[in-house]
Amino acid sequence: MSVSGNFKVLLIMACCGGISPLAPAAQVTPLESCPEVARLWMGMEEGVIRPAAYLQIRADADGYVVLHAENQQILRKGEHWATLDPEQLDIERRAFGVDQSKQKQLLEKGREDAQDARLRLSLELHETEGKRENLKGVLQEAAIPIALKRRASEALVKLNERITRFHEKLDPAIRDRDLHLLDEDNAVQIARKQKQLLNLEKRCCLLAEFAGQLRFSDGLKEKLKATERGKPIWMKGGDLLGTIVDDRHYEISVSAAGPLLSDIPSDQILVFIQDAQTGKMIAGEYSRTDELDNGKEISRNFIFVIREDGVEGARQAQGTRNLVHVYRKFSHPYRLVYKKDIAFSAPEILENSGWDGLVRHLWPGSKVIQVGPQTIAVEPKNAN
Repeated sequence: MSVSGNFKVLLIMACCGGISPLAPAAQVTPLESCPEVARLWMGMEEGVIRPAAYLQIRADADGYVVLHAENQQILRKGEHWATLDPEQLDIERRAFGVDQSKQKQLLEKGREDAQDARLRLSLELHETEGKRENLKGVLQEAAIPIALKRRASEALVKLNERITRFHEKLDPAIRDRDLHLLDEDNAVQIARKQKQLLNLEKRCCLLAEFAGQLRFSDGLKEKLKATERGKPIWMKGGDLLGTIVDDRHYEISVSAAGPLLSDIPSDQILVFIQDAQTGKMIAGEYSRTDELDNGKEISRNFIFVIREDGVEGARQAQGTRNLVHVYRKFSHPYRLVYKKDIAFSAPEILENSGWDGLVRHLWPGSKVIQVGPQTIAVEPKNAN
């Protein structure tokens, strides 16, 4: 609300007898006599109490599910509590075992083939070196015709080139490279199939992401009644299987759609929500800001952790929307001044200079720390 708006509201209150519009400045309470406060009420928002750790689990496709835990059972973090599409998972696991055996056989055969190839190359090298020695002998005969000697020389050059290629192929470094590539190809094939299996296991094997109580959905509980114990249960894609709830910790979620919370430094926000059953105020301290993208827009929620002394009340009030009182907390106390007590002490200053100007006029050297809907936090002159 603007200064003018505040002034008009206060004027109406004065006309109705709530405050005196003619209160002189001399009657203004000394700042030192105003109460000290470590927080200031800033307004109200709507929020909901919920467990700090809460997760819904749905079937991602049509198929059977096998349960390994009971309704309301306390799960450990990482505990395997259900399996989706168990038959397909079993088939893929067995197929992976077969693939591993095949790849091992292929690797062994590849190594044997490489060794056989080296033996063949060695034999061909030996034969080629024998042919080369024979040609050298022919070339050393004096009576050989010149044309034949020329063809023999050409053949000798080709044999030398072939022998060089044999030596290159039989080089130990080349052998080690080929064996490494063979091993690498085998490892890649196994890793690719193993990754596919791991992805399937991650989808099918439902593990508790955190420690908490497992609560079956109403739909799952109805199907359990009609199914023999331990047998798979048919679920449609998107069906809710249940939730995992850690009810040792609770939090308050408040929409950030309005400007109130955004205008206060997050580490200085303190909120209270009333327990409808006991009437006690449950306190929450700022934890984080969550962003949710629904594909059309991004919404933001301020999350406040409920203190330990409010957990029991929060447990009873979870899931209900209620008004949340928002406060700004300070690192040290300031003086609390009610707007209605000073609004008409100098109306023209309030109208022209706002609450900050009015406070400095009434108590020179003082400083406005925060202006709330009804009150102002003021630091006196030479407070430090």
